[in-house]
Amino acid sequence: MTDRVLVGFEVHQPFRVRRNAFWSPRFRGSPLEKYFDEGKNREVFERVRRKCYIPATNVILDEIEAGEDEGREVKFFFSVSGTLLDQAEMWGRDFLELLQLLSSTGKVEFLAQTYYHSVTSLWEDRTEWREQVQMHRETVKSLLGQEPTTFENTELLTTPVTVEEAERMGFSGYVLEGKESLLKGRSPNFVYRRKGGEISLLPRNYVLSDDVAFRFSNRSWDQYPLTANKYASWIRSSPGQLVTLFVDYETFGEHHWAETGIMDFLRWLPRELDRAGVKMVLPREVVHSPYYELEVEGISSWADIRKDHTSWLGNVMQWAYDEAVRRAEMPSRELKGEFLRAWRYFSTSDNYYYLFTESGGPGEVHSYFSAYDSPLDAFLNEFYAVNSFLHEELKALGVENEPFFFYKDGKRFSVAWNEREFREELKRDPSLKDHEKFMEEWLK
Repeated sequence: MTDRVLVGFEVHQPFRVRRNAFWSPRFRGSPLEKYFDEGKNREVFERVRRKCYIPATNVILDEIEAGEDEGREVKFFFSVSGTLLDQAEMWGRDFLELLQLLSSTGKVEFLAQTYYHSVTSLWEDRTEWREQVQMHRETVKSLLGQEPTTFENTELLTTPVTVEEAERMGFSGYVLEGKESLLKGRSPNFVYRRKGGEISLLPRNYVLSDDVAFRFSNRSWDQYPLTANKYASWIRSSPGQLVTLFVDYETFGEHHWAETGIMDFLRWLPRELDRAGVKMVLPREVVHSPYYELEVEGISSWADIRKDHTSWLGNVMQWAYDEAVRRAEMPSRELKGEFLRAWRYFSTSDNYYYLFTESGGPGEVHSYFSAYDSPLDAFLNEFYAVNSFLHEELKALGVENEPFFFYKDGKRFSVAWNEREFREELKRDPSLKDHEKFMEEWLK
C-alpha cells in the first residue's frame, strides 16, 4: 500500500491568435496588438480567475493553515506557465499575490517549465527551448521566491534528450507521464532514476489523475459520485512507493463547476488522505529516493490515447504552421523586443493543439479546449497571422530573399536569412560546414 502522495496542478493560459486574423486582417499597432486577441485572452483569464484561480487557491491556503493548526502536513506542487504569469500581472494581481502567499507557506513547490508553454522541445535545435526554460526558472525565482529544482516540460512532452538536458541544467527531478510503453510493465507509483544519469523521474499516475480531471462530474461513470474519502482510499490501496497526481488547475471550478462539488472535494482531500494514513509530500522531498532505474525511450506526453507528440505535430496543418513559426525565428531574434515576444507566443502549444483533426474522444477534448469553431478555422487564422507577421518582419529588416535551410541527418536543422546568420550558424555548429559551398549560389 502507498503511504505518500504528490498532488500537483498545471496552471496555464495561452495568448490566443485573433479569431478574425484571416477574415478581417485590418489591425494596427504593435505585433502583440495586431495578431493576438487581447479582448478574448482577458475575458478567458478573468472568467477562470473568478471560477477557479481565486476560490481554489483560497481553499488550498485555508487547508494549509488548518493542517498547521491540527498537526497535519498539507502540501501541493504547481507548474505555472510564464504566459499565465504574464496575464496575472496584467489582469489579476490578486491571483499573483495568492501564488506568492502559497510560496511563503513553505508547503507549496513551484516547478520549472518552458516560459511560453511551447513545443520547442520537439525541434532539432533546442536553443530556444533551453532559453525558455531558463527564462521561466528566473521568473519563478523573482516573482514567487523559489528557485525550481523539479522540471515539467510542456504537456509532459518527454524524450531522452529533454530528460538529459533537464539534468544538465541542474534539475534533480522530472515529472513525466506514466505511459505503459515507457514503464514497460512497471508501476508509475515509484520514484525512478534515469538510466545512465542522476535525475529522478516522477511518473504521473494518469488513471487516478484522470478520475478527477475527466470523470469527476460524469454521472454515467460507475464510480460516481467521487468523494474525497473514496479517492483517498484508492490512493492508499495503490501498491508502490508513492502516487503522483497531476491535473489542470482549471479542473477545479472551470472544467467541473463548483456546483458539482469539486471545491468541497479539494477541501476535504487533505483531511481524508491524513485519515487514510497517506502523507502529502513535495517533489523536492522525494527526488533523492529513487527506487528503480528507468530508460527513457521514444516520445511521451499526457495527451490523448497515444500519449505522444501527435496532438501538436501529427497532421499536415500542424506541420505547416510549425514550419511558418520556425521560419520567423531568426527575423524575430534580429528585431528583438515585441517581435521576439510575439513570435514566442506563436510557439505556444495551444496554437498547435487547436489544429488537431481526429474524431472520437480525443477530438472532443481538443474541441472543448479550442478557441476556434473547427481545426480548419484555427488553421486559416493562425497560419495567416504567423505568415503576415513574418512578412512584416522581413519588410522591417529589408530582406527580400528566401531563407537558407540547413539540414542534418536528413532533417531540417536551422534557417538563415542573410550571410551573417549563415556564418553564425556555421560557427555555432561546425558539423554544418559542408553547407558553405551552397552559400554563394543562395546569395545571388
